[in-house]
Amino acid sequence: MAFEIMESPPRTAVLLIAPETGRLPEDMGTLARFISGKSGGLGEVVAALCEGLTERGIECHVATLNLKRRFQKECDLDEEQWRDIRYRIPPARVHLISSSIFAELPSAYAGNPLLNAVEFQRQMVNSVIKTVRAHHGGRIILHSHDWMAGGAITAYAKSRGCPVLHTVHNVHTGHTPVDMYLGVDIEKLSPYLYFSMDHGRPCIDCQATAIKNATLINFVGYKFLQEILDDYFLDRPIIPESIRREVKEKFYHGSTLSILNAPSPGMYPEKSPHLVRNYGPDDDVLAAKKENLLAFQRRTGLIENPDAILLYWPSRLDPAQKGVELLEDIALRFVIENGDVQIAVVGDGVGRDQTHEEILGRIAWASGGKITYQRFNESLSMLGYAAASDVFGASLYEPCGQIDQVGNLFGATATNRDTGGYHDKIHELVLQEDGAPRDEGNGFLFRDYDSGGLWYGLTKSVHFHRRPSELRQRQMKRIMRETRDRYSLPGMIDQYVRIYERLNGGNPLS
Repeated sequence: MAFEIMESPPRTAVLLIAPETGRLPEDMGTLARFISGKSGGLGEVVAALCEGLTERGIECHVATLNLKRRFQKECDLDEEQWRDIRYRIPPARVHLISSSIFAELPSAYAGNPLLNAVEFQRQMVNSVIKTVRAHHGGRIILHSHDWMAGGAITAYAKSRGCPVLHTVHNVHTGHTPVDMYLGVDIEKLSPYLYFSMDHGRPCIDCQATAIKNATLINFVGYKFLQEILDDYFLDRPIIPESIRREVKEKFYHGSTLSILNAPSPGMYPEKSPHLVRNYGPDDDVLAAKKENLLAFQRRTGLIENPDAILLYWPSRLDPAQKGVELLEDIALRFVIENGDVQIAVVGDGVGRDQTHEEILGRIAWASGGKITYQRFNESLSMLGYAAASDVFGASLYEPCGQIDQVGNLFGATATNRDTGGYHDKIHELVLQEDGAPRDEGNGFLFRDYDSGGLWYGLTKSVHFHRRPSELRQRQMKRIMRETRDRYSLPGMIDQYVRIYERLNGGNPLS
């Protein structure tokens, strides 16, 4: 009797393509633990997806830039140690795009971002996609993130019949000159490219090309998608016309989705290694936050006062989006008029522009210990969340935003402008004690994009944080629990898996 060994068909792989990523799970291979970096919402959601998909047994790969110098610094490795890791440890499911162009850079967007993008896209098209696809018998789903992972990558995928999910984390785009794409057959890809002119040079509009070629596009917040469709911000150069046009086309064809980002469990205060006292919603939250507040005050030069109301700004100092000039306009007056309030800012300026770093430094010095400004440091930033009474911002627009979620996870209220992702996630705090049917909400919104609007929002927050400690403790515990339920990683992964299976012809991935 003859026995025939039946081989199961190769499983479909999901290839996540992103310029940066947060800390990757070690289940993706030994190399993964050396590839990490704090890179905002984009990097964190990529890392969270890798973690969640790998735990479910789905063939998940990630391709990202090899920011060698940054990885070495964060892992405390010298050149010889790093070289030993790269030569001796197989990449498994982590595909590093290496080039001297960006090896020494602190981020994918430093140096010349257009040159970084072209090099990234060239190697993805000529090597990585083919390798991963062949390893899985031609079965692959591409999940591209941000404009740098668009351009030639998504055009190539569309030309080869690969399903693509493109996540729009922001509406910025890059116009990459066509003549930079040496070694890429742009002529064959031209039917799939969205061409533009920039300073007289023929270019590829990378974000518009990604949206054009994606089978489905995903926004990380529903309200921001709606603002694009309803022609918000036409008076400002925020949303390029090419992006607005392509998004509308996808929407009219039923190809747009919205999935809110979920923070990785590694960011929860129960697990964070950056706190002096870890805690969760079942602990004495106010006591734990006071300990972390005192530690934060010592590290930043704030007046040591465990009963201070700390208003915390953990965003970059971006006048085009984050409204830092509104903060500068009111910060000193606000702490003078509210003697129990302190303000902490932890964040870098945009690019090489140090204007707002210098302005906030002067404001902090003039405050006499009531305001602190610190450049970004991950450990200090996370301690700030644990110290904060309220985590706030003043965004002109916001595709998703994450500071409100993290603030709520850490037992702080959230205050921001009523736009985009903050409209989706911040709900006005109302209490039974004040006549509401039930306790609900997690923060405070303001409407107008001006310093008066920000003052109004922060004043509402301060009034709440002056309430009795028993009431605040109860509300903080409720907000922490509700945030964990509403934005759980398993819930986010469930939504993405359903989309991947839709792109896989309705077939399961695991």
